[in-house]
Amino acid sequence: MSTYLHDGIAFDLTRSFVDVIGVEWEWRGEWTASGEPLLVSPGLPESPAPLPDVYRDHGPLIPISLRPSAAQYRAAVDPDYAATVAAGYVEDHIAAAVAPVLTAHHLQPSPLEQTGFRGFIRSLQKDGA
Repeated sequence: MSTYLHDGIAFDLTRSFVDVIGVEWEWRGEWTASGEPLLVSPGLPESPAPLPDVYRDHGPLIPISLRPSAAQYRAAVDPDYAATVAAGYVEDHIAAAVAPVLTAHHLQPSPLEQTGFRGFIRSLQKDGA
C-alpha cells in the first residue's frame, strides 16, 4: 500500500514531500501501531513522525516532482547531444569574440567642460600660470 488518505487528500507515499518552510519529508516504509505512515526528514533521520502530525504541525505537504535524470537534462538542453559531441563542438567561440574598446572620442563632451564651475576654475588656472 503506497497511498494514504488523510483529510480527504490521497498522499502518494512513493514520493517525497516538502512542508511550508522547505523541509523535505519522506516515507521509508514504516507505520505506527494505528496504521499511520511515519515520515522522516532526511536532515533528522532519528525523529520519525506520523503523517497526520507532520501535516498538522508543518503542512500543507507539497509533493516534490520527480527529479529528471542527467539524460533528461541533456535532452532538454540539446536534443541531439550525441551528435553535438561527435562533431567536436567546443565553446571557444565566445572567447574568440572581441569586444570593442571604448576610448575617449566615443564619449560626448561634458557640458560642464565649457561652462559652469569647471570653466571658472580653468580660467583661473590659465590666468595664474
